[in-house]
Amino acid sequence: MTNAAPLPYRHRRALTRLLDRHRRVVAALLAAAALLSAVLAVRPPPVPTSRVLVASRDLGATDPLADGDLTARDLPADSVPGGALAADTAAAGLRLNAPVRRGEVITDARLADPPARPYGPGLVAVPVRVADPGAVGLLSPGSRVDVLAAGGRDDLAPARAGPAVEVASDRPVLSLPEEGSSGGGEGGALIVIAATPVEARSLAGHAAGSRLSITIRG
Repeated sequence: MTNAAPLPYRHRRALTRLLDRHRRVVAALLAAAALLSAVLAVRPPPVPTSRVLVASRDLGATDPLADGDLTARDLPADSVPGGALAADTAAAGLRLNAPVRRGEVITDARLADPPARPYGPGLVAVPVRVADPGAVGLLSPGSRVDVLAAGGRDDLAPARAGPAVEVASDRPVLSLPEEGSSGGGEGGALIVIAATPVEARSLAGHAAGSRLSITIRG
């Protein structure tokens, strides 16, 4: 077997220079990769967050919460107090039991009206103005009711004949707000029930043009 002829000196030099250049590039790439790995190892993982309701402004405890009083905010999960209201909680119409400052996380302990969470997943607290205050007088927190919509509101149009439509079925009463019977001239009496988001939207739609009544299950 014939041995290969050695490379001329100038060719060996050129090859050595080429390898040296590539060796420096490879070394630089390896150093950059090591630095990136060190940075990623030192950097803490993303902090888990929870989306909760906070006060959009300073709030008193005299008036029911209205749209715009609360806003959703993402906060570090380990800094969110227990009982904080999730961002999808229907809080409009509920009342605070004490003033709160702008930016404060709203918890169930801040509400005069309890939220619907203990009654099952996916339920929200919904204020409902019932046309007959006498029927509301028969209720207490924990009572279960069906909510019916029928005809038209007397202050908007003459009542229309027709069967009532069941808007919410077998829903627990969360609270009976103290001032619900006066209603600021709206008539009827206010109750707060636990309902599904679909029922909540239906109740809001019927509230504008229908008389809402209840049947009591227990």
